[in-house]
Parts: sequence; structure tokens; C-alpha cells
Amino acid sequence: MSGGRLTLGVGVGWSKEEFDALGVPFEHRAARTAEYVAAMRTVWRDEIASFDGKFVGFDSILVNPKPIRDRRIPIVVGGNSDRAMQRVVAWGDGWYGFNLDGVDAVRDRVGKLDQLCVEAGRDRAELRLSVALRSPEARDVGKLAELGVDELVLVESPPDRPDDAAKWVAELAERWLKVLPQ
Repeated sequence: MSGGRLTLGVGVGWSKEEFDALGVPFEHRAARTAEYVAAMRTVWRDEIASFDGKFVGFDSILVNPKPIRDRRIPIVVGGNSDRAMQRVVAWGDGWYGFNLDGVDAVRDRVGKLDQLCVEAGRDRAELRLSVALRSPEARDVGKLAELGVDELVLVESPPDRPDDAAKWVAELAERWLKVLPQ
């Protein structure tokens, strides 16, 4: 449906109450997430898929349609903690840093990613980096690009009235398109 343009964003969660509401143990959420991702990659890749894990298992199943881009969907791992950075390096295709306090905070996290990639023998250039800053400014765009950030995500609340949405989008475009590389 997307022509191979889909990227899946994954985070392990932080709210114990949400896990309690679902009856899922909070304590093993990172291991469960990593295993779920491995299971999804198995069904995307294999024509007849089998998987045997602690949290999920299946034997000789057929799942279609398959992703058209190398039989995989890129998975971007969200989170700003050191543990989130470890997950990015271990099994992610990219990182999404959310609600960061400016370019210096991004620099710190990218430095941690660089360190972990070296330790794991992984090329950091394989990772796609996306960030959302608390208060982004036009002058941040170039600095983020120098750090290797591929995408600045703008997080702004839409207007209350649907009739005002077109004007809101036009104002966002006017403010940001002029600072982006062509």
C-alpha cells in the first residue's frame, strides 16, 4: 500500500499503569519488544515462517503481503535513555529522540550512539536519526545535519477549529521550508 515507504516506530513504554491495564508484566517490556520485532522480521522475510521465543511462538505460518523493500520494514527505536540507545544499536534501523532539550542534548545522545556502535562493531551510518526538539529554531537545522540527524520532527498542536487547519499548515510551511536544504 505504501510502495515501500513505511517505517515502523517502536518504543518499550514507560507507563507501568498502561501495562497493568493490559495485564502484561512491565518488568520484561524491553525483552518482549525485542522478541516481537524479531518475530515480525521473521514473518516479513520467510515465505513459511517459524519462531520460538519466550514471549511469542508460531510454527510454519504463511503471512502476506510481504514488505516490498528487501522483505523488511525499517524499525526506528524511540527513546532517549542509554538503554534505548543500546536497543537502537542492537536491533534498530534508526533512532527517534523525542522532546530533547536542544542541539546539545542531541549531541550528547548521538555521541552515546557513536560510542555504542564502535563497541558493537556497527557502522553508525546505517542508522537513520530523527529528533524532535522541545523548542526548535531555524538555526538548529544546520547544526543537527552536522551531527548526522536525517530528520527534524516538528511537534506542534493543531488549531482547535478544523477551519483553521489550512492556515496553520501554511504558516508552518512558510516558517520551516525556507531553512531546509533544497
